[in-house]
Amino acid sequence: MTRLLYYEDSGIHAFEGTVLDVVEREGASLVVLDQTAFYPGGGGQPADRGRIGDAVVSDVLEEQGTVWHRVDRAPERGTRVACALDWGRRFDHMQQHTGQHILSQAFLEVAQAETRSFHLGEEEVSIDVAHAGPDPALLQRVEDRANEIVWEDREVRTHQVPPDEVGRFPLRKPPKVEGLVRIVEVRDFDWSACGGTHVARSGGVGVITLLSTERYKGGTRVAFVCGGRALRRQRERAAILRELTLAFTAGESDLPHAVARLKEERERAERRLRSLLKVELEREADRLVASAPRGPSGPVVADHFPDRDSAEVGALSSLVAARGGVALLFAGEATPRAHFSAPAGTISVGDLLGKLCRTFGGKGGGRPESAQGTIPAPALKGALEAAKSAALAGAQEGNTA
Repeated sequence: MTRLLYYEDSGIHAFEGTVLDVVEREGASLVVLDQTAFYPGGGGQPADRGRIGDAVVSDVLEEQGTVWHRVDRAPERGTRVACALDWGRRFDHMQQHTGQHILSQAFLEVAQAETRSFHLGEEEVSIDVAHAGPDPALLQRVEDRANEIVWEDREVRTHQVPPDEVGRFPLRKPPKVEGLVRIVEVRDFDWSACGGTHVARSGGVGVITLLSTERYKGGTRVAFVCGGRALRRQRERAAILRELTLAFTAGESDLPHAVARLKEERERAERRLRSLLKVELEREADRLVASAPRGPSGPVVADHFPDRDSAEVGALSSLVAARGGVALLFAGEATPRAHFSAPAGTISVGDLLGKLCRTFGGKGGGRPESAQGTIPAPALKGALEAAKSAALAGAQEGNTA
């Protein structure tokens, strides 16, 4: 049986081991050692990475009490090998996992909100708490309480107890394991049944920083980071602040006012542009209708505007129809979007677009007076010519086949 060094001392990150077994499975080599500090993952914490001799350890898994190390090359059975964890990655996981224990207990103590689940991601950590909507003030109190525990540098202990002794500990959740129960205690603050790796003292977490919250399954998902991740986030935010202060030629405290002024100026400019665009579109519709070829249903305006916004082309299509014209307009280049409009009682552009989609592989349809859809870019030229020909031929409403 493999000796589990990660339970004896989570700080071990270099050791020697003897290769007990090597198997090939699904194109990879799996190695068993007589002792290992590689954590196989579980309880929300990912598995360790590192090296066994010259082999790279890409994953670690536990199956029925055996710890398997997935490696890119297999060492010989019986050999003694030097092993090393990717310590930066492991210590990061220890910081985040211990920080989660502390934060979960802080939520329970301050907000009476238990933790339902925990996820340790590559960039952020999250817990789902049983609180429908913690406000900023409550979140700050929780964060403050969690960091008080961190900075008090409390001892983090582990206890291995049989099931009949679990009741001695005020666990946040009852354990889901059989046999001996491993309890991780942040001294006199939190007790959790947990198989993960943790820092030796709460001060090793460094700091706990809440990032964001969102509603999730009747509760709240809280994203946070601890220790080194929190430091990196702070550096990123400081760099962004420096860029903004230079861009706005303002101090950090003046940035909210500068952004508010910019937003107000943009909204004024957008209102003015919308007004000018409406006038220009009306003039453009007049020009298009006046110069368009005529069929039995009236002037037929058929065109493709690859560089124009779909909403703008849709508005132009409606203006053409309001002037008695049949508008067969497309917007965009990658996936051209059709905006067909026609005066009531003339041609059914809904039927026309439906036929084009069946013929040219598009999607869409609509009412006799208005229809929208998409046509594949390679088929656009043919579809536009077919639509124009049908409209100029005078296909009546409900009879475009």
